[in-house]
Amino acid sequence: MPFKPPVECPICRETLALDRTLEDHLVGSHTQREVARHLATVRERVEGQSISD
Repeated sequence: MPFKPPVECPICRETLALDRTLEDHLVGSHTQREVARHLATVRERVEGQSISD
């Protein structure tokens, strides 16, 4: 049986229980503003990287 590593929330860095999905955690533990801020930050980082890198 393959081992599935635990999932870590990218916002609060909490390691989720094996029976919990990231989606459930985000909906239940974070506001829409927190999730949107995180997504915007990740997108800005990706867009800020040079294409040649």
